[in-house]
Order: sequence, then C-alpha cells, then structure tokens
Amino acid sequence: MNSNRIYNASLSVLILLFSVSVFADTTTIKGYFPGGENHEIRLLTFSDRISFYEEIPERTMIDSSGKFSFSMELKETLVAYLDMDYYTISIYLEPATNYEIVSDSVPFDNLYRPYTKKERLPCTIKSDRKPDLNLLISGFNILYNDFIAENFKQIYAKRRRYLIYDFADSMKVKYDTIENVFFQNYITYKIAGIELAGAPTLRPQLFRKYFEDKPVLYNHPEYMFFFNQFFNQYITSVSKTATITDLKYTVNYLANYTALIDSLGKDTILRNEVIRELVMLKELKDIYYSGNYYQKNIINMLNDISKNDLFPEQRLIARNIVKMLTRLNPGTKAPDFILPDIEGDTMKLSSFFGKPVYLGFLTTWSYASLGEMKILKDVYEKYKSKVQFVMVSLDEEPQIVRKLVKEKGYHWTFLYNGDGYDVLKDYGVQTFPLFVLINKEGEIMEYPAPKPSENIEAVLNKIN
Repeated sequence: MNSNRIYNASLSVLILLFSVSVFADTTTIKGYFPGGENHEIRLLTFSDRISFYEEIPERTMIDSSGKFSFSMELKETLVAYLDMDYYTISIYLEPATNYEIVSDSVPFDNLYRPYTKKERLPCTIKSDRKPDLNLLISGFNILYNDFIAENFKQIYAKRRRYLIYDFADSMKVKYDTIENVFFQNYITYKIAGIELAGAPTLRPQLFRKYFEDKPVLYNHPEYMFFFNQFFNQYITSVSKTATITDLKYTVNYLANYTALIDSLGKDTILRNEVIRELVMLKELKDIYYSGNYYQKNIINMLNDISKNDLFPEQRLIARNIVKMLTRLNPGTKAPDFILPDIEGDTMKLSSFFGKPVYLGFLTTWSYASLGEMKILKDVYEKYKSKVQFVMVSLDEEPQIVRKLVKEKGYHWTFLYNGDGYDVLKDYGVQTFPLFVLINKEGEIMEYPAPKPSENIEAVLNKIN
C-alpha cells in the first residue's frame, strides 16, 4: 500500500470526522397510538446501505394509555422506521429535534398475515424544527411522482432528457430558500435516478456530475439508492475495462482484496479510491450467491477489509456484509431464545440441545402450517427418541394453539412467540411454515430444512 494512498485515506477520514459534529444532540420521539396499548414499538435503522444490516437503537412498550416515547443521541440526519407488529412508519430524524406522532387508531383484530408484510400506519408527524423535513420530503415526493406519471413515456421511450432538466430547475427555484443540506441532497439524487434510467449510456457524464469530487454520503438514503442503482452489476455487466475475468481471477485464485482494488482501478470511473472500494464491497456481496465464485474466499476478503481497510465506513460495511451472508449458514451457532410453552412455563431453546432439534415456525391460520403439522405427527412418532421436535407458534393468543394441540393429539413441544420480534428476526422468518434443523451441539445443519411434506425423514435417517 503506497504512501499516497495512506495520505489520501487519512485526509478523507479527517474530513469525514470534521464534517460530523463530535457532540451528538438529543432527539425525542413521542407518540399516541390508541389501540396499540401494551404492544412493543421499535425504532429501526440500517447500519449501512450496502448490506442493509438492520439495527434497533431504541425500543419500548406502548403504555396502557396508548402513549410511548424514545430519546436518542443523533450526530446526523437519518431515516428510521417505527416498527410495530403489522405496521411501519418511516420518519426522517434530525439532531436536537422533538417529534410528535399521532395515529387515529391501530387496528389489530383479525389480522391474519405475516409480520413481514408491513402496512404503513396512517399518522401525522410534527416536529419543533422549521421547516419540517418530513413535510418537505413528503411535498417534494408528490411533485416527483406527478412528474414521473405525466412524463414517463417522454423520458424513457423518447429520451427527452430536457424534461428532467426543466423539472430539476423548477425544484431549485421552488426550494431555493431551504437551507437543509439533507433535503437538497434528497432532491439532487432523486432526480439523478431519473437521469440514469433515462440515459444509461451517459454513465461517465453522470458520474462526473453526481460522484466525482463529491463526498460519499454513506447514510443518505437517496444518495445510496442512486449509488446502488448506478453501480448495479457494474463489474459483471457494465464496465469494459474492469472485467469479469479480472474479478474471477482476484477472487477465486488470489483471494486478495488489494489486488481486486488495483484491478478495478483500470476503469477510469473508479479512480476515486473511496468510490472504488465501495463498488468492490457491493460487488463482493452481489456475487456471493452467483455460483461462480468461491464463497469462502469472498468471506475471507471481506474479513480482511473489515480489519485492515483505512476507511472506517468501509470496515463497518464489510463486517455487516459478512454478518448478512453467513447468518444461519451450516455450522453457525443457532440463535438461542427463551419463550413460554403453551402452558406458560418458560423454556430455552438450548435446553433441547444434546439431541438434534427440528425447529419449526407456524401459525394456526396458515393452511400450509396445518398440513405440515398433520404430516409431522407420523414423523414425530418415528423419530421422537433421537430428535427433539420444537414448534414456535406466532398466533396472537396461546389458547388458540392449546386448542389445536389438544384436538389433534400433538405431543411434541409447542412454544409461544406471539407478537415477539427478536426470534423472527434472528431466524429470518419470512413465510410460514419455516423449518430449521439444528445438530446436537446447537449448530445449524440445514436452513431452511425440508418440511415434513418434503421428505424430512430422508434427512433424519442420516442423523446418528
């Protein structure tokens, strides 16, 4: 690594640190959600916008009067999501700002659907900062959506780019007095996305306009959306000089990220070292499941970046990508949890280790779940002496599951998760039912594992 690279990287880090206030400012969120009493509400953010690794900086219970509050330290503006069971609310948060969120009601009755399919909860958001960033973005998005609806064919079919420039100019005039840098960047990179879609062959010009000699806005959603759009499959499909052959050679044979950085540098667009490394991280993530690259090499390269790269943001992204790519892989530790069984006694997943565990997630309102339970009854009788069968119910009320177990004569363990969030997140539950096979040491064997209807017996027969 040459001295110029060290100097440039160190200078970039100093600029980044200088541009962000050393002192965080307190931001508060207060809300009133009648109907949501005694439900947990979480504030979700993304650690970065390459891996999209999810974090929960704050969480609390809505009290018996329907009210809740958060307080957090912010150094910069970010977009966050209020998450509660079936509902979500996106909100832009600024440092040293107080927010009030009010919903007319939060209906929970008879909501039979996965928690992963969130609905936007209608609400009003007010803040003591003027102008209010959420109102500014909402107002601009209406104008943006109307523009796209009216001019879609003209832009994308007839390539009349002047319409984009006219719209950009009109937005500059309209919001000329708004000094909020986050909002101005929001407009800039939202419009940049139209330009790219309308003229993908003008990529070099667009790079100079939107990336060259400009700071990397790691945590700005529209900047990073445009970045991901601009560099989507860039090495494998777009670049003419940083080729897929180079990518395969450096990943599959050299397994060296500095060699990969150097090979990407042949592309003139990627001369900016920070951008080049960010593209490299995105590319490593995107090729992981392609089947053309050694996954172990990719993970080793990412681990090297996470420890040795000069840019702290790049190190963080590399760590997050590794977490996302390796979670629940065979050989990784199965996330432990503590849940009550359907009688109310608390049980820990790890207490079942010592034997393999066939873990399932289900709901009684899912016909697929009910069908799998019917088949599992015979599987359980054949393998109960050497395998622990543990099903986790995601129903609203435990008595619903108790009734099913009693009526059907199911004798394996049923645990009750209800509206709990962490177990679903830890096991990536997106559809019902989901099954996981864990070995006797508590390590993932298969994720997802075959369902009972998919001949799970063939797998269980091989277990000693």
